[in-house]
Amino acid sequence: MTSLLRNLEWKPSTVSWLSFVLMGLIVAGVGLSGTGHVVDYLEERLTAHGIEHSQEVASALVPRLRPSFEAGGGNLTNALSRAIEDYNAFGYRIFVVDRQRRTVVADSDMTLSSELPTEQSWLAHAVRLGGSREPFSMQTGAAQAMGEDRHPMLIWLQAMPVTETDRWLLGVGRDQKTLTDFMGDLHWHLDAVMLSTYVLITLLGYYAMRSIGRAYERRLESQVLARTRELEAAHEEMLHKARLATIGQTASVLTHEMRNPLASIKLALSGLKGSGNLENRERRRVDLVLGEVDRLDALLSETLDYVRPVKLSANPVVMDALLSQVLKQQEPIMREKGIRLERKVCDDGTATRLDEAQMHQVLLNLLKNAIEASPPGGVIGISLGREGEDLVLEMTNGGDALSPESLRRAFDPFFSTKPKGTGLGLGLVKRVVEEHGGTVELNSDAKTGNRLTLRLPFVAS
Repeated sequence: MTSLLRNLEWKPSTVSWLSFVLMGLIVAGVGLSGTGHVVDYLEERLTAHGIEHSQEVASALVPRLRPSFEAGGGNLTNALSRAIEDYNAFGYRIFVVDRQRRTVVADSDMTLSSELPTEQSWLAHAVRLGGSREPFSMQTGAAQAMGEDRHPMLIWLQAMPVTETDRWLLGVGRDQKTLTDFMGDLHWHLDAVMLSTYVLITLLGYYAMRSIGRAYERRLESQVLARTRELEAAHEEMLHKARLATIGQTASVLTHEMRNPLASIKLALSGLKGSGNLENRERRRVDLVLGEVDRLDALLSETLDYVRPVKLSANPVVMDALLSQVLKQQEPIMREKGIRLERKVCDDGTATRLDEAQMHQVLLNLLKNAIEASPPGGVIGISLGREGEDLVLEMTNGGDALSPESLRRAFDPFFSTKPKGTGLGLGLVKRVVEEHGGTVELNSDAKTGNRLTLRLPFVAS
């Protein structure tokens, strides 16, 4: 048994089943003993009630039988029959016992030709209800015996108040088989109902507890899943910061190691180009190299912008004014492509604290992306406004819709859909905005084009 319990797989359902079965056994044991007590109490009360009825019958028969006893006890059988008929005591077994001779003198259920010794009658094994083993002929009060048909009999014995007080006993017996059978059936039915009830309660309780347990498990699973996602997000954030740190270190090294050589190369090539001794073919080659030098310098500058930490300016910045500066810088390019601008300025011109240089670069990157994504003659929409405690900038263009993969990775460092793009433009936007405590979101639709929403907390001076 011990090895079986040790090898049993203790699942929550197994523990629940065992707990409810054990509880059911305990409750059923208590309940069955309780029903037994109830049945015993009812039987005791019904027995006492039957004794009271028998006592009433005996008290009513005594006056009718007294003349026969006072006359010496002659012809008691006929007197007993008349008394029973007069009182209508049918259903009772009336008998008379002679104590002195220890004999049954008369019995309503049998014809006696002569007195019958009690040891040879159905009263031979009669005992007092209290369990006394005194000789039957010496008892009065309640007793019990077994009839000839093996039916239990409840007896009331009463002394006859005649001259010889100690000689005659009047007995009134009542067949208890019906009561005994009824109490047995009642006990069985109560036990069956009790057991059915406890089984039902056990099953309902088990399923209720399992339902509660499963709901609790689902809640724990959802909490674990949420914590796992938080840990994954924190892990991604750590990786992102580690990448930024790596990029920063690389940018510093590149800036130190490449800026000066690039400047020397650019200076030498510019001098060579301006000497006037180059043929057209050689001049085109020099221009190509100078373009690549400028591209490398721009890449270094963009990388430095990406890793530069955010520092809130001491003086509050008006976002509308900063946006106007950026638009003015890009106005020639927009005019060249025939792009029309639809702008909604912020009604609340209150200044907010932010990193002016970094935010200028953010707006510049966003506008450049919108110009590049817009078709010739397209429209760029820009709106800036307050929503509660936030400053919200929306920028739209009518370019081609982005793929789900591009939307998902748009803000990842070094991800770009442009042939010569660095993939740091939108990454810089996301980093700077988040370090300001804001959010940035990009949506794309085939009908409306691309929409970028930038949300910054308003920090008053």
